[in-house]
Amino acid sequence: MEKVCTDSSLRHVYMDISWDEVAKYVTASPETIKRGANIINRYPDRFLFGTDVVAPQSLDAMVALYDAYGPLWAALTPKASIKVRKGNYERLFDEARCKVRAWEKSNLKNSGDE
Repeated sequence: MEKVCTDSSLRHVYMDISWDEVAKYVTASPETIKRGANIINRYPDRFLFGTDVVAPQSLDAMVALYDAYGPLWAALTPKASIKVRKGNYERLFDEARCKVRAWEKSNLKNSGDE
């Protein structure tokens, strides 16, 4: 992950930690929590959190992954924690929405133009 985060040709690559398997490994021990927090604290703009829960049966199912990361959230700086949990998602998806709308404007014809 360090190589990806420091390679300028890979600035467009982000790490999604939304999978429960990732949470299991990141929070397995104090050492893995420390290593995970260390890389995220150094590169907080490169990590995203969400849920990979498809058709959850309850709110608890959606919250379980967030709760599983509790030890990691506690080990992050406040700035990194906010970025990973919501800030990076908002930034990336807001930028993407603007880019899509600009592409649509320049590439799609109005139905009346045909």
